[in-house]
This record gives sequence, structure tokens and C-alpha cells, in this order.
Amino acid sequence: MRKVGIVFGILVVVVIIGAAIFAATFDVNRYRGSIQSELERRLDRKVTLGPMHLSLLPPRFQVQNIAIAEDPKFPNPKPFVQADQLDVSVKLMPLFSKSIEIDSLKLQRPTVELVKNQSGVWNFSSLGANAPKTSGSKSEFSLSKLAIQDGLVAVTDLEKRQPRTVYDHIDGTLKDFAPGQPFAVQVAARMPGAGNQEVRLQGKGGPIAQDPASTPFQGTLDLNGVGIAGLQRFLNNPALENSDGILSGQTNIQSESGKLSATGQMNIQSARVHGVDVGYPITADYDLSDDLKNDLLTITRGTLKLGQTPLALHGTVNTKPTPPQIDLNVKASDVSIAEAARLASAFGVAFGPGTTVNGRVNADIQARGAASKPALNGTISGRDIQVTGKEIPQPVQIKAVNLALTPNEIRSGQFNVTSGNTTMSTLLSLRQYTSNSPIIDATVKAPNATLPEVLSIARAYGVSGLDRISGLGTINIDGRITGPVKSITSEDVLRVLNGSANLNFNNVRLNGTDIAHQLAAIAGFARPGEGDHGFTNISRMTGNILVTNGVAHTNNLQALLDVGNVSATGTANLVTEALNLSVSAVLSKAMSQQVGGTSIGGYMNTALANNQGEIVIPVLVTGTFKNPRFAPDLQKLAQMKLKGLVPNFENPGAAASGILGTLLGQKGNQTQQPQQQQQQQQPGVQQLLDLFGKKPQKNPPPPPPK
Repeated sequence: MRKVGIVFGILVVVVIIGAAIFAATFDVNRYRGSIQSELERRLDRKVTLGPMHLSLLPPRFQVQNIAIAEDPKFPNPKPFVQADQLDVSVKLMPLFSKSIEIDSLKLQRPTVELVKNQSGVWNFSSLGANAPKTSGSKSEFSLSKLAIQDGLVAVTDLEKRQPRTVYDHIDGTLKDFAPGQPFAVQVAARMPGAGNQEVRLQGKGGPIAQDPASTPFQGTLDLNGVGIAGLQRFLNNPALENSDGILSGQTNIQSESGKLSATGQMNIQSARVHGVDVGYPITADYDLSDDLKNDLLTITRGTLKLGQTPLALHGTVNTKPTPPQIDLNVKASDVSIAEAARLASAFGVAFGPGTTVNGRVNADIQARGAASKPALNGTISGRDIQVTGKEIPQPVQIKAVNLALTPNEIRSGQFNVTSGNTTMSTLLSLRQYTSNSPIIDATVKAPNATLPEVLSIARAYGVSGLDRISGLGTINIDGRITGPVKSITSEDVLRVLNGSANLNFNNVRLNGTDIAHQLAAIAGFARPGEGDHGFTNISRMTGNILVTNGVAHTNNLQALLDVGNVSATGTANLVTEALNLSVSAVLSKAMSQQVGGTSIGGYMNTALANNQGEIVIPVLVTGTFKNPRFAPDLQKLAQMKLKGLVPNFENPGAAASGILGTLLGQKGNQTQQPQQQQQQQQPGVQQLLDLFGKKPQKNPPPPPPK
């Protein structure tokens, strides 16, 4: 046995030495032309090979910069395949006779261009079509293994006029490939991001048919912790934009003669839609089939679970046209409305983001037509609906609401929206909802509604700009929402709001704006170190508001503040929240004297004293609800002068009683000489005097002696 071992060891050494000598003397580049010609003959495509290197353990050679040309019948300037490196495994024994038989191929970082022409024919279908035949009419081209490592696949569908779409970082393995024979395939794509993020397809198929869609296949599609945001970038699918979540599940696939069937389950964890956390998992359990030739998807059984709420659906989806055409039936039998409402709020429909909705709903809907805007038939009924939220102190309730759906109109019966002691009677219809400009027609009436409860109802629907207001009092609402809208979000609905409201509020608090501070800054009586409190307390507010196409108008809004009375006229845009108000503030006598009466300084062309000794400050308010801007109203100041609401400064004795006197240098204990007074007049003062049609006196008399 020892002698046998020695002999065997000597033989191994001889083989290794022989292989090394062979590798050193065998120049594979001498055969590059013949290998290239052989590949071209077998593939029936132009092939370009770069430098080649031989290795015996295992027996293979490497090819740099390989390219396989496109089928001349396809107008594609890019090669069908190009790769930085190709590893070719060859059979060992033929090498000793200096012939090469390819066993397997491995492409590293290849780029593959898949193109379907206008007739529905793929560019790879012609590979080896004209290759020479052996006995039995079988092509000579076969491989035990074809591997792709970190590949890029680009797909162009000219039949559907879809642009080139790129899928990157793909690994794939094809085993036992030979014409007329079954094969095994495994393809995996990894998405960018943390975690597994893997999409994997594996199974057995073949033999390959002339039409790839008719090739038999049986296998599984697995998604393991795939982020929807990464999947959207991978698939370049706009339907997944502004969405995220973790997608996992398995689908069993079987395909034959152009018919594909799929059964399985998928679930989404941590779902986010339009930046809104849905707050529950979404699960789909399905059994469907797809006619690949006609792009017709049939859902035999489908259950979509929003959290614990099941929705049953079945029907067909024709994906050939753009947008796809659907014929689907959706049913919900006495299920919770909470999950569906939260998903709807993420799309800005029905309820404001951040709200919690409870209640029960029944639905039986048939949807037909374009998937983007299908025509509907059926009914939806809800009961015991309650909306709550952080910004909704009073729960908003709907005892019952019924919707009738037809292809032309969605119409409700009369239903009441209540919050506390406030009831808002509502009637709603939406006509031509499949068009680009559906027409909404709704009436809203709420007599003797209270402010806190009206705010709760508005916030429940998602109306913004109300988070800064609180208080008590009543409001009478009689409104109608009518006109074309792009959607039924709160913003679009407000654009067509018309109606009236009568206000009678008290103890209102307006957060974010200190009106008294703004008036003091304009009039110049702000005390040093006294800052903006960031809010305004309004003891009482009354007035009438007329709303026309989302713009609120008022000509008699009155508010009682701690410092005095404020009246306002003008407009407020409920959609853009833009303000355009003319405001007059009349400080009380006590406040006027407290801030210095006629002796205060600053922008005195905006702070005047009336004949009751009260300071009057005309102001323009622009900006938005959240960021109002206050500025002096010079035009109103001129009008007040003409109406005699300001003292007559031609009388020197009256100068001390009017604030404009300070602009002329006439302060209460002033002893300046006329020449000094004239020198102190500023250009802005001169312009203001010109506005009033008065000129400064050349030799004004001295002030009266004290």
C-alpha cells in the first residue's frame, strides 16, 4: 500500500507539472479569432472579444471587454450585451488536444438591452436562430450554466411605446440550457437601503418557445423586507411615488401557453402614504390569472386587509391601454371605517390628517372604466361615525349617512354633522366625477352654532388656518358649495364655497399675533422692553361675513380689545389665507392718556387724536392668517383729515391736543425758537403736510407761555 501511495503521489506531481507547462506554453489569444467566430456562428450575432487569459484550476479563461451586437432588425444603437469581463469555463480533456469546448459562462457587471419591437417580438428571440443544426435538428448552442453577477438590464417596449427602463444590481443563474430542453433559473435583485431588501424569482421552465410568453414555467416570487421607496426607484413606477413601507411575501407562479396564474400573500409594514403614517399593516391575499398575450388580469379571489378590516374584490384589469381599464367589484360588510378613513386622509380626502375616525360601514361597489377615474355603481352606508383628534376638542359625529353611486353622480341623502350642541345639516352631490372637472353641489346650514364646535367640524375635515383661534359665542351659517373642482380635498372645496355667516363671539383668543403690540409699534408708543406677547385677547367680536368663491368679505367686523375698539373691512382668502384688510383702531381715553396722549412720537402720520381725545390708528393688514403684516394706512389718514376727524393745526393752541403737532416740533413743554423748529422739520413731515394741502408757516409763533 505504501508503494501504491508513492506511485499515486508521483502521478499527481507529474500532472501538476504537466498542467503548469501546458498553461505556460498554451496561448489562448491565438484562438481568440476562432472562439469569436464560433460564438458568432452559434449566436448568429456579431461578437467582439478583448484580451484573454487561461487558468487551469479550475479550467477556464477570462475575456475582457466582451460585446454581443444587437439584431440588425432592431433599431438600437447599443449592443445587446456588453460586459467588463467574461469567465468561460471549459472542459479539461479537450484542452490537451488544444480544442475548446465551453461548459459555462459567467458575466461580471454586464449590461443587457432587452427590446420589444412594434410587432411584439423580443430582440433575444433571434439568438441562435440560424445556427447550424446537428442530427436531430437541435442547435449546437448549450450551456450547463450561465451566470450574471451585478448586472444591469434595460427594457424598451416599442409595442406599448414605453421608454427605456433600467433595472440595476441583478444577479442571475441559468442552468442546463439547451434548445428543446427544460432549464432552471434563479434571479435576485437587491434594493438599496438597510436590511435584506431582496426580490427573488426561482423555478423551472422550458423548453423555450419562440414566443417567450408561451414558455412553460413554475416557480416562486419572494419579496423579503423590500422598501417600497427603493422598489419605486427600481421599477420606475409613478404609482408608488410619495409612498413607503416594508413589503414582504411569496407568490406561487405557474405559466403555460401564455397564461399565468398566481396565488399568494403580500403584506406591508410601516406603510406611509404622502408622508402620513397609515398606522396599521396592509395585507393582500389573492388568486389571480393573467393572459400575457392580451394583458388581461383576472382576479378570481382577492382580500385586501386594512389592519383588521377586510375588503373583498374580484373582477378584471386590462393593462394594455393607458390608463388600465378595470371592471371590479368591491364589498365591505359591516366593517370598521377607521382604517379606510385613515388611508383616505393620507390622500387628503374626506378627513383631515391626524384625525381618528370610528364607525361602521357597508359598501357594495362596481367600478368600471379607466383605473384613474372609474365609473361607479352601488351604495355606501355609514353609521355611528365619530371623528376625534388632538386639535378637535369636541368629537364630531354623524349618526348615519347613505351614498348612492351611479356612473354620472354620487349623491347623499340629508345627513347631520353634530359636535356638542351644534348641528350642521348637509346635503351633498358630485356630478361628472369621472371628468377632469367634477361638479360639486352641497348645502350646509348651521343656525346658532357655537364657535368651538364649528372649529371642531372644520378641523375634522382638514380645513387649515384655524389652529390659532379659540373662544366662545355663536355663529349662523348658511352656505352652498357649488362649482367645478379638481378634487374633494378641503382646499378645492373651499374654492367654490359661497354663503354667509353672522358672528357674535366673546372671549376669543387669537394666537400668533399681538395686535396691540403691532399698533404700538406703528403709532410709536411702545414702551422700552415691552415685547410681543404672541397672542391677542378679544373680549367681543361681531359682524357679518359674505363668502364668494372662497373669498370672505366683511364691511362691519368689530372687535373689542383691552386697548380699545378695532373695526375692519376687506377680504380674506380662505384657500390661500391671504389677507387684505383696512383696520381702524380707536384707543380708549384711558389708554390714550396712558400711552402719552398727544405727546407720543414715532410714525405720527398714522396715529391721530379725534375730538374725544382718543387716539385713532388707521392700519392696513396684509400677509396671511399665520403671518399677518401691519402697516400705516396713509390714504385713510388723509381721508380722516378731510372729514375733520383730526385737529386743526392752523391754530397754534390746538397743536398740543393733536398728535401731528409733535411732527411740527410742538411738544408740551417745548421752548424752541421758530428758527429751530423749522430746522427740525424732516422731509417726510413736509410730504405729509403737502398731502393735507397745508404748508408750514414761515414764521410760526412761539408756543403759548406755560
